[in-house]
Amino acid sequence: MTMTHAAPRWRRRPEDRPREILQAALEVFGEQGLAGARIDDIAARAGVGKGTLYHYFPGKDELFRELVRQTVRELTVGVLPPDARGTAAELLREFMRGYWARLRRPGFLTLYRLVMGELHHFPELTRFYAEEIAGTTVEFVARLVERGIAAGELRTVDPRAAGRMLVALFTQNALWAGRPEVFAHTAARSDAEVLAEVEEMFFRAVRP
Repeated sequence: MTMTHAAPRWRRRPEDRPREILQAALEVFGEQGLAGARIDDIAARAGVGKGTLYHYFPGKDELFRELVRQTVRELTVGVLPPDARGTAAELLREFMRGYWARLRRPGFLTLYRLVMGELHHFPELTRFYAEEIAGTTVEFVARLVERGIAAGELRTVDPRAAGRMLVALFTQNALWAGRPEVFAHTAARSDAEVLAEVEEMFFRAVRP
């Protein structure tokens, strides 16, 4: 069994503890799976006692839910600044670039593999993941697509279908790019090249 003990981080600030516990949970879930992960191991990895962990999170399910919420925030919040200006197409391209950069972070791939590999045993958490990750991002993209249709920049399509297609294109290509030793068709391409290919495919599908 993998040892997960970590030295206590005595000088850290109490407000940092939830974030550190979540990071420890992601690491332990990734190594041991959701079903196999133990609260003791997560607490040890975070350098806190079980009582401290339970003070912030009632159990593994809530830890996972908060990981998903945090991932949603990291994937979408702030990708486009509140004062972002431009056409719908320009804002979509800006969003795609920020979204791609965040999908390429190791934490997202760990969480995604966990979801795809194990959550069929946890239907409630699977539904929660689908609503939080896919649903939030799809709606975000759909609003930009609706704006583009109204302005005549994009052809008339189902905005939510366009959102689903964008999420699927980006997620799958991020997974392939994250495993170049397995997926040879992405191994020879840089992140910028893969992003450009995905952007072009999406806009060819929706431009007038």
